[in-house]
Amino acid sequence: MLNKCLKSLVLGLVCLPLLSVASEPVFHYEAPLTEGAGTYRRAELPWFVLANLLQANQADLQVRNADNQAVPSRISPIGDLQLQPEERALNFFRGDDPTQVGVLLQLEPTTHKPKLEQLALTDRSYLIIQNSELEGQLFNLQSLKLAWDSQKLSQWLPKNLKVETSDDLQTWQAVSTKRLPYILKEQNVLVENHSLEFNQVIKARFLRLSGDNDFAPLLSALQSVNGLAPEQSMQRIVWQAVGLTSTADPQQFTYQMPPSLPVKYWRMRLDQPGDLYAGQLQSRYPDARYGANTKYDTVVSFVDYRLSSELGELRAPSQSLPNPYAWYSDQSMEWRWTFTQPKPLPVNKAVVEFAWQPLEIKFIAQGKGPFRLVYGSRDPVETIALPFDDTDASVAKRFGSTTVEVGAEHVLKPLEKPISYKQWLPYALWSVLIAAVALLLWMARNLWRDLNKTT
Repeated sequence: MLNKCLKSLVLGLVCLPLLSVASEPVFHYEAPLTEGAGTYRRAELPWFVLANLLQANQADLQVRNADNQAVPSRISPIGDLQLQPEERALNFFRGDDPTQVGVLLQLEPTTHKPKLEQLALTDRSYLIIQNSELEGQLFNLQSLKLAWDSQKLSQWLPKNLKVETSDDLQTWQAVSTKRLPYILKEQNVLVENHSLEFNQVIKARFLRLSGDNDFAPLLSALQSVNGLAPEQSMQRIVWQAVGLTSTADPQQFTYQMPPSLPVKYWRMRLDQPGDLYAGQLQSRYPDARYGANTKYDTVVSFVDYRLSSELGELRAPSQSLPNPYAWYSDQSMEWRWTFTQPKPLPVNKAVVEFAWQPLEIKFIAQGKGPFRLVYGSRDPVETIALPFDDTDASVAKRFGSTTVEVGAEHVLKPLEKPISYKQWLPYALWSVLIAAVALLLWMARNLWRDLNKTT
């Protein structure tokens, strides 16, 4: 009897880990791939594939052949990564302050210094900005970022702002611009742009901004000037419009961001000049433990607009999508827009556009075709890595990938809303634990009986 109890105990402990048995992952979607000539192939992943992935880092995406066998593959971004432009603080000298301009002349190292009266512009207000110099090299300027006191500068639109460059403060050359700074009040909302962007890169020792009376208010309100270098490499960006989901509050809308979408920027869809949106953008992880009571974190206030002015059409720059949970980014995130302008907000106007970096999947066409993508699974998915390092440009060139296209999506199994683990998982775990303890107690009781009988 003792041996029998011991065998039962060992069998029970061994069988407990087998309660969960590994199985084939269940995919909810598939999309066919067109045929290609080579064995090494690539396909750009469309929005609908990435939007229907259920795991982070595209972990639930596979390429399969006609025999339903997974083939080696790898997912990577298309194009170069975008490098943040270098930024430097620049000295500036107000033309309406002779003392500041005099300081500039004292700093000028050349022997042929212009006189103060030679710099003065009698018909225009002006500002001189000194470029940064490091180890004898001037900073390459693509744009300027002006910071001002909004209390002193509540309305400013420079209609005839003139930008010039010089290396000696005597000979000046005009520079064309593609974006001017401004601050306006539209529909009781403050809209402003602090960036002055040039059409070409500037590499000069001095810049001079000048204008008529409409330029003068900037001189007293200006606090700092920063210069930005051009971006080292451009990243390919694709825009996709999505409709927001309405809530009980007519001014609030939400969107469930899938975990595998590499979204970089967002903006409202503005169909015509005069559109203006303002409000707050909040985010949260939809935590099943708290359900609808999960708190939102206020991330940022936003103003997005498309306005007509004397300078032409003004469009707010796209905004980056901040991630306060960057340290915990293996789940999808829910975003909530609370609009304060316009009020009320028409439901059909609640459309945002997301800018995302496109991804491609490269794979080895092993086995029989046709090949297809299978994706959208909550189960663990085993990926098969490529047998070579395709990140090496020379290797990729040697293999010569063939581009194929992704076809229309097919639903393999309708996606059901996952049941909150609060409803069953803790109870299931406690039940297993209680059953295991009861089993051990029963075995110990029988063992105790047998020992007493033996004694």
